[in-house]
Amino acid sequence: MAARGGWTDTALRDIRPYTITGGRTHTAHELYLTSRLLTRPATGQFPPGAESEALLLHCSGAPCSVAELAGRLHQPVLVIKILVGDLLDAGALTLSNPNRPAAAGPDTNLLEAVLHGLRNRL
Repeated sequence: MAARGGWTDTALRDIRPYTITGGRTHTAHELYLTSRLLTRPATGQFPPGAESEALLLHCSGAPCSVAELAGRLHQPVLVIKILVGDLLDAGALTLSNPNRPAAAGPDTNLLEAVLHGLRNRL
């Protein structure tokens, strides 16, 4: 998918993550792999750049998770979280599921089934 200025997702892969984030390693927003984002009319200036435009393109129309964005843009999750944080600050993105994911314990039935299967293979 091409963004303005001729950038493509393939070209974004070749840029070093340090350059994309300006050397930043964290964001003030609590984002998870399952945090789903959706574009909204920006009230302020959003950070310029092909990366921001690509994120906005992927989040328009239907919510997209942080994990999906990382996969689609071929960037580490931390890079995506930092860029998403910038777009959240600018009001260009909104969280469609702002609550923290439920902390579920391990599924004991699944673990027992795996253990049973492994024992039968031995």
